[in-house]
Amino acid sequence: MRHWNAQFDGVYVKSATLKENPYLKPGYIHSDKNEKLIWINPAFMTRQIANIASQREGFKLKITSNKLINKSNAPDKKEKEILDYFDKNPEIPYYWNIEENTFRFMGALKTEKSCLKCHGKQGYKEGDIRGGISLSFDATKEFLQLQEINDDKKQTILFLIIAAIGTLITFVLYQNMKKNDDKKISDLNHTLELKVKELDEFNKSLHKTVQTEVLKQRENENLLIQQSKLAALGEMIGNIAHQWRQPISAVSAIMMNIKWTAISNGVEKSFLDERMKEANAQLKYMSQTIDDFRNFFTPNKEKEYFNLKDESKKAYKILQATLENHNINLQIYATNDINTFGYANEFSQVILNIISNAKDVIIEREIKQPKIEIHLSKDEKNIYCKINDNAGGIDKQYINKIFEPYFTTKEHNGTGIGLYISKEIIHKHMKGTLKAKNIKNGTSFIISIPIHIKENNE
Repeated sequence: MRHWNAQFDGVYVKSATLKENPYLKPGYIHSDKNEKLIWINPAFMTRQIANIASQREGFKLKITSNKLINKSNAPDKKEKEILDYFDKNPEIPYYWNIEENTFRFMGALKTEKSCLKCHGKQGYKEGDIRGGISLSFDATKEFLQLQEINDDKKQTILFLIIAAIGTLITFVLYQNMKKNDDKKISDLNHTLELKVKELDEFNKSLHKTVQTEVLKQRENENLLIQQSKLAALGEMIGNIAHQWRQPISAVSAIMMNIKWTAISNGVEKSFLDERMKEANAQLKYMSQTIDDFRNFFTPNKEKEYFNLKDESKKAYKILQATLENHNINLQIYATNDINTFGYANEFSQVILNIISNAKDVIIEREIKQPKIEIHLSKDEKNIYCKINDNAGGIDKQYINKIFEPYFTTKEHNGTGIGLYISKEIIHKHMKGTLKAKNIKNGTSFIISIPIHIKENNE
């Protein structure tokens, strides 16, 4: 919005309450109808938007600088530190941190040619950092919610420990009774008693070993699932940004059209109604997008029948903006409706992970005419989902390792969790298989799931 305003060297708005900026000379003009029009430059516009945003409790938005024109924009101590950091590192576009439950973000404002009209006299030249847009809010509520989740986990672990102790006590009591009986038999055969004791000690050791390994495995799986969720949420934030960019631009253009038409030609009710209808449609689209993201990451509590094509479309919808932004064509092919019984969102997560990996490789390798295809089919025993891409395939030395935990070919962005979790979901939760192989110009991930029929005892 600042950049748009700067293109026109500021804009004029009609307002009966807004006071002109004392730092702009002259701060207003009069129209042909003798209406007072206030001059709004980029900094003035940003400050008004900041005033609106800061009405939210615990939320603060402002423009600030080390070299002030308006003293009300003076930085606080933290903001001063970040501005000094930008001055020393002009290539850094933004900075953020979380300290004492406060999330703080600042984006650097670089001096452009149009900025020199006002800021040239301060000694700035094109490309210099002249200030920043600062945002902060209190994240205490979010941290409290996280603490509640951790407390629930601790209670669950405590319950498991108590149950394990009860089992161990029962086992020990049983062994004591067994030893009493063995003593009666020991008089008849001392050698047999020794063998029984050896076997008993081995059973105890094996039981403890199994319990320890099971507990470790559960802890590792919980860690992997949590890491996978965090990685998916990170992807989600990026996709929301892409998904909202075009509707926001459309709403801005529509409202600007209304303003100029109202100023130039007078207000026409039919025209305003039509434009507002368009604006509401765009806003409804944005709201629906948020609902789609929220519903996608809501876990299923019970197994259910679900349609594979519908769940594949859900995964595509999450990544739609990013795919379209990089001109990646994704098609879903299904001969008819294919249903199975299980956890729908887990299946969608698997599709999302595979599509996301294919998208990253396509972007990294700059594939021309990129495409991803999802083929759904079934036979008498199994349901099949094949996800093909034209990203050039997987290196032969890595193709047998891609499903291992923490293995990744992405130097900075990969966690090595996505495909491992995907295989665990398909193999353990859906009793199927997930494999990968190289095909012409790309890779094919093949999911095979047995056709399940819901039983009365499920």
